[in-house]
Amino acid sequence: MFTAKPILEESIMRLYSILHPCCLKVADLGCSSGPNALQVIYDIANVVDRTTCNLALELPSFQFFLNDLFGNDFNTIFKSLPQFLRILEEEKAHKFGPCFVNATPGTFYKRLFPNNFLHLVHSSYSLHWLSQNLTEAVKLESFNLPLYDSTIEEAKEIIEEEGSFTLLRLESVTLAWDANINEDVSDDDNNKLDPSMRAEFIAKYHRVVLELLLKAQFGEEAMDELFLRFKNKVVQLLMEVEILEISTLIISLIKND
Repeated sequence: MFTAKPILEESIMRLYSILHPCCLKVADLGCSSGPNALQVIYDIANVVDRTTCNLALELPSFQFFLNDLFGNDFNTIFKSLPQFLRILEEEKAHKFGPCFVNATPGTFYKRLFPNNFLHLVHSSYSLHWLSQNLTEAVKLESFNLPLYDSTIEEAKEIIEEEGSFTLLRLESVTLAWDANINEDVSDDDNNKLDPSMRAEFIAKYHRVVLELLLKAQFGEEAMDELFLRFKNKVVQLLMEVEILEISTLIISLIKND
């Protein structure tokens, strides 16, 4: 999210140069339910605040639609929402417009919203998974995790051929698997991070992203052992290569009329 923030700001500036919505409707696809589930709302609110101030426009009200699969823990998100909104309003000196937050459960491989309903759609995806064989061969062979790392060229070709969107920005950034670990540890711990601590962070990160999918196929009883083995595998890899990296595409699109 931090790497993509300048592109997000550019996209909102462009949106406001074309439209001046009284109520900005935003969807976050794949919001999850961890401590960063509301970070997108915070970042977009800040960008809109700066943009409307620069353009001498009035702040809009906000309507955010948080989307994830039906098994996502939306209750945890909404329990933390009152305090989150209170902090946001205090930071904005109570000039922050009304903010309405909705849960929209379901897969975004199917339609979630009416035509021409949203102003901005955000989706953040990172990190992949290495697996171990802990279950019956038939379950493993029948499991399909539909992940594919496309190149910039492939992504550009698909977008242009499909034709529904105009490509504004397309960039590839390389991130370490534990790039955000400094946010989760104290300064003292940060000075003595070892492969085991880094691997535990990476395993937790993967578990948040993938556990719902894996539980549905292999059962809850296999999860602790699975991610313990995954952590141990990551420890071995970190001792061999020190840094594990992944390339991520950042894409900004505008919907064609």
